Amino acid sequence: MLRELITAETDVSTGTRSRLIRRATERVEELHGVTVVPLPGRSAFYELVERMAVGRHTFGSAVTWRQTANRSAGAFTATAAARPGEQVQIDSTPIGVLVFAAEGVPVRADLTIAVDVASRTIAAAALRPVGTKAVDAALLLAKMLVPEPTRPRWAEALRMSASRLPHERLLTIDARMREAAARPVIVPEQVVIDHGRVFVSETFARACERLGISIQPARTDTPTDKAVVEATFTEIKTLFAQHVAGFKAATTQRGRDVTPVWTPDQLQDLLDEWLIVGFTDRELRCS
Repeated sequence: MLRELITAETDVSTGTRSRLIRRATERVEELHGVTVVPLPGRSAFYELVERMAVGRHTFGSAVTWRQTANRSAGAFTATAAARPGEQVQIDSTPIGVLVFAAEGVPVRADLTIAVDVASRTIAAAALRPVGTKAVDAALLLAKMLVPEPTRPRWAEALRMSASRLPHERLLTIDARMREAAARPVIVPEQVVIDHGRVFVSETFARACERLGISIQPARTDTPTDKAVVEATFTEIKTLFAQHVAGFKAATTQRGRDVTPVWTPDQLQDLLDEWLIVGFTDRELRCS
């Protein structure tokens, strides 16, 4: 009965051990009658609950034990792609930085990224005030397909002409490469999405159809189906977001008087530069 009730705790609000014991007692008495089944004493009951719930975080954070419950029973097969664009994983998440909305109201920024599985390149990234829309995800696809323009204040080392990419050859294909930043243009063949309303929308589906991109939905509550983009979000939050003014951590880790400093466009500019610097640094490590 305890196993059954501990499993059922996955979808309800976190309670205490005493609540679980009360529910187990009531359920046993409902099925078999009062005093028919001998129940353990209070201390033994608590000890039994502890042993049954070990490693499941049943009485801790609801997020933690739901993630634990969704964990695969065995090792999962890593996602592989043989060439750039073969598979691109797309997802959206709060980045944890406060920005000024159009009305000057402080709001949380949402980040949507597209990560190429073969090269591990963040092919495009878009920041929006909280509430990413389907059109934002569709525009992200368009952003992948064109060169990233170099900003006037960026260092010359961030230009595509300074990277290991075949710049002269690319110039013969697209003149826009002359002022492009060192970010490869990757044309996706397939995108892997979750079941968020942004990605299952008609707007996003039509954009993929028009661009000749196939859509592969991930399985529900299975983050391992798009593990590459999930891991990339963790890296962005660790290496970028927490160092930005206006960073807003989780509720239990948040400082006092966190206020925004940037507009969404300013934060987008910072993120774009950081991504290009990261790409050029990786080139240097590989050379």
